[in-house]
Amino acid sequence: MAQVPADLHEPFTSRARQREAIVFALWIFLASELLLFGGLFLGYATYRLLDIRDFNEAASHTNVYFGTANTAILMTSSLAIAVAGRALESGRTKPTKIGIWLTILLGLSFLVVKGFEYREDLIEHLWPNLDFSLKPPVARIFFSFYWITTGVHACHVSVGLLLIGRLAWMAHRRVLPQNRDSVEATSLYWHLVDIIWVILYPLLYLVGR
Repeated sequence: MAQVPADLHEPFTSRARQREAIVFALWIFLASELLLFGGLFLGYATYRLLDIRDFNEAASHTNVYFGTANTAILMTSSLAIAVAGRALESGRTKPTKIGIWLTILLGLSFLVVKGFEYREDLIEHLWPNLDFSLKPPVARIFFSFYWITTGVHACHVSVGLLLIGRLAWMAHRRVLPQNRDSVEATSLYWHLVDIIWVILYPLLYLVGR
């Protein structure tokens, strides 16, 4: 009787079929996420075209330093998780663990920086409520998009950190080589988080400057 590979899980009968199923399911999920953010981007573009000058003026009140720092943090984290995946493929345990934990550290750093940015926004009354500090009506619309898109993105980062934390736990238990597909799927999700932020960065921080 043929020995079942350690990284083959039920109900699959071959590694190739198992990998195809996992990757295909994840791409369907990622496509649904792109539809969500695509709708937000379309709404953003529509309202900006209605009043470009005031919309850009509102955008100039976001903190470009926080936005740039978080862009660098997320891009570095994507590199770290990619390195971890490559190291796992070559059977190098230590670089794999370093890449995973570095990704977690960078992801947490992103949320910390975003927390400081939100704090500054609240102090400057850039939450679109009765105390909103900017006069043009379209400024409220811009900051509504700002809070919604960055808030939803932060939730995705949090979910991603939980998934990467699961990889760290599997690495600690030395069962990560038997779960290579989980590493690939988690990496794809994290790269989506990075790509969405790369789109948000110019829309929220560079427009109007």
